[in-house]
Amino acid sequence: MRRIARLLTLLALPLAAAGCTMHLNAVEGPASIAIPTSYPWESTIYAVRTESGVLLVDLGWTGAARPLRRGLARIGARPEDVTDVFVTHSHRDHIGAWRAVQQARFHVGASERAMLESLKEHADLPSRAGDLVLGNPAPWPGEVNVHSFSADTVMVIGGDTVRAFLNPGHTAGSASYLIRGVLYVGDAVYRSYVTGYRPASHIFTADHAQSRASLVSLFDRVRPYSPAWVCTAHGKCARPDERFIRKVLGDAFPDTAPAPN
Repeated sequence: MRRIARLLTLLALPLAAAGCTMHLNAVEGPASIAIPTSYPWESTIYAVRTESGVLLVDLGWTGAARPLRRGLARIGARPEDVTDVFVTHSHRDHIGAWRAVQQARFHVGASERAMLESLKEHADLPSRAGDLVLGNPAPWPGEVNVHSFSADTVMVIGGDTVRAFLNPGHTAGSASYLIRGVLYVGDAVYRSYVTGYRPASHIFTADHAQSRASLVSLFDRVRPYSPAWVCTAHGKCARPDERFIRKVLGDAFPDTAPAPN
């Protein structure tokens, strides 16, 4: 029994380590905040207060409404002030607080919309199993105001510009968002203290080869905008220098192309 207990502890360590956040303070300011919503995964909501309301990237896991309220209060806002939610993808750990901001516009990749609106199940086995055991946490059609995009898109909201980039693979309609110099990549990149930064985890990913190819393309497409930080949906932020991109892409790194600054 002791051997089994030790083995389970060792197996749990990478997951626990993956839950620790990194460099979140670097992307925060008087009008922006990163809100971790659940340990050990630290599924994170990013909030930016603009002159016309609050923008959110992702909505955390079950129970995220309470930390969302606390986090928004730190930048002088409430859930009612949220005008736009940018969904990187619709796995359950990224949409938890949707009811708290039901009045907002929800932006999502076109191929993701059916999964966000409970019309189609996810391709990965853990998501399907979770829906079977725990129920589908996503809204039904008409419960939220969904705006979908089928190509890279620029949106001007108040005085802020949001650049949306499609990078399918982790899910069919995964997307990344560049806001105020920070590129939010959802689960297209993940990091643990065992492996470091890598492309999306195989077990939760619909098409790993497509996800990896999308990352190569994404880093190329964002280069003209010189993002200062890249943040995952689980509270990890890093400088997108050549070392970081080589680590993420591995053999897929395009040696003939310069990396972003």
